[in-house]
Amino acid sequence: MMEIGNWKSMAGMAETYRKARELGLETNIAELEAFGFTVIPPEKTGAPRDFTRRLLDRVIEIAEDEDATAVELNKHNDTKPADGRQLFHLLKRDPLFIETLMNPVTRTMGAYMMGQSYLLSSMVAFLKPGPARPTPMHTDSVGVPTPLPAYSSVCNVSWILTDYTVENGTFGMVPGSHRWCRHPIVSEQPSFVGGALEEGMCVPVCAEPGSLVVFTGNTWHCTYPKTTETPRSHVVVAFCRNYVYPGESNVDMPDDLIAQYGPEFARLIGRNAWQGYQAEGPVLDRLLAVRPAYQSQHG
Repeated sequence: MMEIGNWKSMAGMAETYRKARELGLETNIAELEAFGFTVIPPEKTGAPRDFTRRLLDRVIEIAEDEDATAVELNKHNDTKPADGRQLFHLLKRDPLFIETLMNPVTRTMGAYMMGQSYLLSSMVAFLKPGPARPTPMHTDSVGVPTPLPAYSSVCNVSWILTDYTVENGTFGMVPGSHRWCRHPIVSEQPSFVGGALEEGMCVPVCAEPGSLVVFTGNTWHCTYPKTTETPRSHVVVAFCRNYVYPGESNVDMPDDLIAQYGPEFARLIGRNAWQGYQAEGPVLDRLLAVRPAYQSQHG
């Protein structure tokens, strides 16, 4: 096994890779590079045995307590891309959601894909309690025109909370599509006949509760139609590079939570971002902190 030094040319990647090796994620990184996605089994996450169950219970509880119309997307339920309920701005709702963000495996995969100056872009819980239509094929590089950069600007680490099977509307991925550097066009949308996907490039990504489904922002993905009454749920931890405007604002995060979870949590939610200055200009230390991002495509 090769010894990994503190090589200046890698601008922090060496440290991230050593952590990945320590966590047993090297095979997952290889799959991510080759295919654009990977599934990390529950035993690798290091989460407590009952963590997934508690997280699912909390998602269902929030969905039951929250007025669906309080979420703008739910006012367009028939036309929004993803069927079912989406729950937003979760970090303040329960420490469980902060734990999903601060989990070492979650953060290591985020740092590998987005660089050490990576930020939290958003955290969204998806819940489909009954049958649901498929989600169209797309990438998560929202607003980025074709051709997409070879290194994606966003990534997705999804905590799987229920059995993800074809019948239960699991993800469909197009292996290798992260290298095509473009969005799918209309004629490349998958065709579902009688609830089954016609033979083509898309493959189902099945996973058990507690797994992490990880993929790049360039990877083509969709969901299969959900034909069961069994709930289907996952929590997306989406990361972005430091120069991308995050989808979610956490400026209202209480200071006591910032103090409780420490400086890395503060950095991830943008408390130390160099952007957003006015006449006083940027804070130099914050600006210098992201300089390695310009020395390596891995940031």
